[in-house]
Amino acid sequence: MSGGPLQSLINGQQTEHISIRDRGIQYGDGCFETIRVLSNKPILWSAHLKRLEQTCKTLHLSVNFELLQSEISQLLQGNKTADIILKITVTRGEGGRGYTPPDQADCTRIIQLIDYVAPDTKYGARVAVCQHRLSSNSLLGGIKHLNRLDQVLASAQIPADFDEGLCMDEQGAFIEGCRSNLLLTIDNQLVTPDLSKSGVEGVMLNHLIEEFRAQGTRVLRRKISLNELKTASEIFLCNSVFGIWPIAEIKDENDDWRINWEAGSFAAVVLQMQNKLFRNNTR
Repeated sequence: MSGGPLQSLINGQQTEHISIRDRGIQYGDGCFETIRVLSNKPILWSAHLKRLEQTCKTLHLSVNFELLQSEISQLLQGNKTADIILKITVTRGEGGRGYTPPDQADCTRIIQLIDYVAPDTKYGARVAVCQHRLSSNSLLGGIKHLNRLDQVLASAQIPADFDEGLCMDEQGAFIEGCRSNLLLTIDNQLVTPDLSKSGVEGVMLNHLIEEFRAQGTRVLRRKISLNELKTASEIFLCNSVFGIWPIAEIKDENDDWRINWEAGSFAAVVLQMQNKLFRNNTR
């Protein structure tokens, strides 16, 4: 769980207010990164920065990254909390009425440090299959842009006593959790959904894929149906904030089933990867 902002900078100034003319508010014209920070060390920082740079390039957002990193360092230097979230939001800045972006845009840089209490992940997550379907777009698929209405509407369908929701695209293929990516074991093969048209290309997911590749284990990217989901012997949620969370129970409209993930082939390896990553960044 997370609370309100501990500290925030907007264009280098200590404030929590933004212009109503900002295109991030008006049109969702921007992108963001959410990063776990332990003992003032952002986890997987270089990967987050690279994704932010690539997303800004795709959206044609001109950002001074040296200035942005300087502002982040400034904010972290004053932080006294051991476990927090660093959220970076970039918008195209203020613009006139209408969708057409200005020729010369002065991007808005929003940096927040947010209090965080990690969920208890050792017993496995309870998740529900959301009926709201994610939109598809080959240009925007995979990137973390500001338009999160699909995730908002899907999250509203998660029962109060459940930890996460699972989202499908319009064709019925599973894509991701509302706030996480998916890694599955199907027929003793690690599989993750195709994110080329929907969902977010997660930093933690790609870290795990690289770790497995280094060990000689391939992670296959492809479409995954509901029937295949039910045959998976292990399903892991992952994101950059809580890390890795095995799924223990799934609720669908017409069916409920449990997963004995502790007896799976990859559970111990995946959790060891997480422990190594988080432990090495708290020293």
